[in-house]
Amino acid sequence: MSVIGFNIKSINAYLDEKNLKGNVSVNSTPTIESVQRRDLTAIGIADAIAIDFKFVTAYDPKAGEITMTGEILYQVKDAKKAIKQWNDDGKVDDEIMLDVLNTIFRRCLAKAVDLADLLRLPPPLRFPTVTAENPSAKS
Repeated sequence: MSVIGFNIKSINAYLDEKNLKGNVSVNSTPTIESVQRRDLTAIGIADAIAIDFKFVTAYDPKAGEITMTGEILYQVKDAKKAIKQWNDDGKVDDEIMLDVLNTIFRRCLAKAVDLADLLRLPPPLRFPTVTAENPSAKS
């Protein structure tokens, strides 16, 4: 079982400069919107599902937002079982979910960093800060 495709379908981003003051908190949240069977037998994959997602990076207090929607194609052992689980209780198998969420975070955060920079918003994740070494501390 593995991710076999990742597609961004839409990107919407905005900055509200009047609210970009003081401390701004950043929160990135992925949401699974739907799970459907996908026929990929033409390329030799018997069981696959398409997982539609939404990824939102919100800046509070309402200083901006970056929203992406997309689709992950995932090869599974039993597509019918995965679809039934989604339809019955709105959940996906934990092993699949872990792989899918890691892919969404990795791919969408990389895009969100660039978009935040273009909009002059804080990056959605912390980068390491390099500081000068204090020469008096070496003694």
